Amino acid sequence: GVYVTMARRRLDEAIRVSRVLSNSAVNEENAGQDFTQLCIQQHVSLSKDLHSVYSLSFSPDAPDLAVGFGNGAVQIVDAKSGSMTCELFPGHRTHLPVTALNYHPCKTQILMTVGADGIVTVYNLVSKNAVHHVTEEKNEINALDFCLDGSVFATAGKDRNIRLYDSKTVQLVHMFEAPNFMTVDDLTVTSGHSRRIFALKFHPVECHIFVTGGWDNSVKIWDRRVARAARSVINGPHICGPAIDILDNKILTGSWVAHDALQLWDFRNCQLEKNINFPGNINQGEFLYAAQFCNHHTVIAGGSGTCSAAAINVTTDEVLGEISLTNKPVQTVDSIQD
Repeated sequence: GVYVTMARRRLDEAIRVSRVLSNSAVNEENAGQDFTQLCIQQHVSLSKDLHSVYSLSFSPDAPDLAVGFGNGAVQIVDAKSGSMTCELFPGHRTHLPVTALNYHPCKTQILMTVGADGIVTVYNLVSKNAVHHVTEEKNEINALDFCLDGSVFATAGKDRNIRLYDSKTVQLVHMFEAPNFMTVDDLTVTSGHSRRIFALKFHPVECHIFVTGGWDNSVKIWDRRVARAARSVINGPHICGPAIDILDNKILTGSWVAHDALQLWDFRNCQLEKNINFPGNINQGEFLYAAQFCNHHTVIAGGSGTCSAAAINVTTDEVLGEISLTNKPVQTVDSIQD
């Protein structure tokens, strides 16, 4: 199956942290095509003091799920049992949310977190201690991702700068600086973002390529070997959360808009391939915060319009299932094939 997780801003008695996308008779040649439904595997009860879930990440090689909360807490949950295995940081009501977190792709004992306080924290999951802190002054970090081999990670957020760090030393190695619209005369569509960034995703195969998106209704494709400008631009998506994903030559975007929010783009020419129908009604709108590929044929997305997450077969447009959070927005999703 494929475990899928989602979260919302506010809690009542419990937060549903883990989901499973069940499948039927998948053979190796057609793997992933036969997912049939979305269903709840675990309900994980959480304290209201945690101030909701803002970020989620599955470990690449274990059923562990890292969870970042609105009060700055960071926990590791066993996705199969639903039990908390450790608390890396307890959080506090005065702390700001953990907006993104990610396991190192090659060293899964390392977990990286970023927050609205502008702090990057590196945790060692063996010692269960924070081993590095870096502060991005006057920034609220919204997005974080590692490149394919884990040698570099990138952050982005409110100040519109994109920072690349050496993963081993946690030292800044390059920054794509946001344009200053008061002083720069030669702005082009490939200049940096004009409004805050909410999503950043490295290409799953091309180690140097990554994609960003935010409030300025554009998704920009970058090559970290090129010093300044973006390589190409997709115009349209209004990104307000972790709602960009890449698989093969496809880019998936989820926009915080009423209609045609879930879209599939051609990575090579930046053209729209299709609008993916997200279940809802005309009165609610779609308004997506999060979107992700589960495999080549299945995506999952959620937001504040329907306050639900849905799994959809992008080939047939069949809705495989929908889970409602009852008037609580879906803030983030993650998935892993077990």
